[in-house]
Amino acid sequence: MIRSSITSLMRASKKQKASTAAVAVLALALSGAALPNPAGAAYTSSVIKIGYISPKTGPYAGFAEGDPFMLRAVRAYFAKGVMSGGKKYSVQILDRDSGSDPAKAGQLADELINKDKVDILMATSTPETVNPVIAKCEADAVPCITTVAPWQAVFFGGGFTPAKPMQWTHHFFFGVEGFGLTDPGAWNQVTTDKKVGVLWPNDSDGGAFRDPVNGYTPFAKKAGYTIVDPGAYEDGTKDFTSIITKFKQEGVEIIAGVPTPPDFITFWTQAAQQGFKPKIVTMGKALFFPATVPAIPNNLGNGLSFAASWGATFPYKSSLDGTTAAQWATKYEQGTKLLYGQATPNNYTLFELANAAIEKVTNPHDKSAINKALNTVNMMTLSGQIDFTHGPVPGIATIPTVVGQWQLTGGKWSWSVVDNTQDPAVPVAHKITPLN
Repeated sequence: MIRSSITSLMRASKKQKASTAAVAVLALALSGAALPNPAGAAYTSSVIKIGYISPKTGPYAGFAEGDPFMLRAVRAYFAKGVMSGGKKYSVQILDRDSGSDPAKAGQLADELINKDKVDILMATSTPETVNPVIAKCEADAVPCITTVAPWQAVFFGGGFTPAKPMQWTHHFFFGVEGFGLTDPGAWNQVTTDKKVGVLWPNDSDGGAFRDPVNGYTPFAKKAGYTIVDPGAYEDGTKDFTSIITKFKQEGVEIIAGVPTPPDFITFWTQAAQQGFKPKIVTMGKALFFPATVPAIPNNLGNGLSFAASWGATFPYKSSLDGTTAAQWATKYEQGTKLLYGQATPNNYTLFELANAAIEKVTNPHDKSAINKALNTVNMMTLSGQIDFTHGPVPGIATIPTVVGQWQLTGGKWSWSVVDNTQDPAVPVAHKITPLN
């Protein structure tokens, strides 16, 4: 009798607990909060969330100029859903603007990871946006894919080493060697005194290029050139007189560097005003953008050169829909009425890589599986062949560069390849034209 009563009470207690738990779960669902995921239970949402952070505003906004066009293209592709583990999932892309501010980039990464619960987080364009996002993903064990920042500034600049590499991040782009090996191909076409003045800002990029062992100088020296480094300058500098004077005193005939677009415009305008006329300029970062060159007064951008990783004549095609580089460039220019930039195809490729990883795994919400799938990626993309299986360090894939030169013809700006030493698959349009 007593045992029967105890059994009845236990059953009643279990029913009450079950009812209470059900009410709690319903309350969470109604509030919009994330439902608890018991240890070992599979996350079965039919929506894959991809976070994307880029500098749509601020001094690095040129990198994201093509984002509206690019995001429309990837959203159109993912609108039909994506297959993973035999099941179709819808894809939600949460794009955010870093404002070119490292602190904001880190804050957005935290929100996308902990509030929005993204499955994959991506970031692009300069270490100022990329590095804070990587740091957050590494801390929270979230798959991260990044691009458009020299890999040394991302890897070593982020505090990683070959002995302690990134665990959750996959970054593709060229590094210091993409400039250091490539630029001399253009320099060698012109007779100079082989003195190269450099503009290294006091930021992550500048630090990577100034490094005496892994930086730019060893490449230039090996090619027979002498580097003239006037010292680091602060981003946003308004007066480059001391640097220009140094270059004139040293007899510099070649200029290289990685300044922001506003800083280079200031420097180059003042150089002309002060009578400094080098024969060649191979400038990274600032000259990637179609908007920079026309913004230089008096058409002073005519003839400037840069290391290019992408162009309409490159033999690349999208893994999503087979679009070639030439077709992409045409669609972009027709859709935006703007000349294509270097960064937009790379930003698009972030989504190609995410798609490839999703299709490889059984459960796209399994962050560890997505991360491992990215380790095996070796594929043709709109940005070229991306190979994470044989990078310079774990988590890094590099892409080749050529030298492009800007020209103003009939009132229209365009650029063409003038040296393909580092990527013979890209056709050369003509030899470089000296500035004077």
